[in-house]
Amino acid sequence: MMEKKCPFCGEETVEEVSEDHKRKETSLKYQCESCGQTFGVHPTDPADAPEKHCDGFAFSYEGFNAGYRSIRIDQRDGYAELVIKPALSEMTGEAARFRIMLSEWQDIKQTLFYDLSVLSWNEDYTDYSILDGTQWHLRLEFDNQPTIEISGSNAYPALYQDLQAFLKPYFDQGDFELD
Repeated sequence: MMEKKCPFCGEETVEEVSEDHKRKETSLKYQCESCGQTFGVHPTDPADAPEKHCDGFAFSYEGFNAGYRSIRIDQRDGYAELVIKPALSEMTGEAARFRIMLSEWQDIKQTLFYDLSVLSWNEDYTDYSILDGTQWHLRLEFDNQPTIEISGSNAYPALYQDLQAFLKPYFDQGDFELD
């Protein structure tokens, strides 16, 4: 498990808070002591937890003259399918496909939702002053709510590098590097 960081400023100075101070032990809601933002809302009913309903995840990025790379995970009956596409795969059709256990898929979702707090990220991170550079896209699909899409162009949420570090071993399985 990663050290808890604020998804808005990236600082590790966060404190657990609860809307009902008598039941703080059941809360997974935090407030950053540096920027004051609150994040990590946890549903009151565990059956509504986002990791129970997320059945698809995709992340892609491309850099100027570096090609397009992507990872996609889709939950299936009894397993999850992991597809990794290296740079320039859009021209070669090359992709690495793996089956992962549902427990590993569950761990991935736990990291995305609770360590990286991706549900607290903004929908768009764009630096309009840069014409070339890196574009990226994150997509989360659910069976009980609309798909969530987060993207950027030359701008990133505070925990973007943590996301890259978390996904690096998966990209490495496809035998290519995450820049």
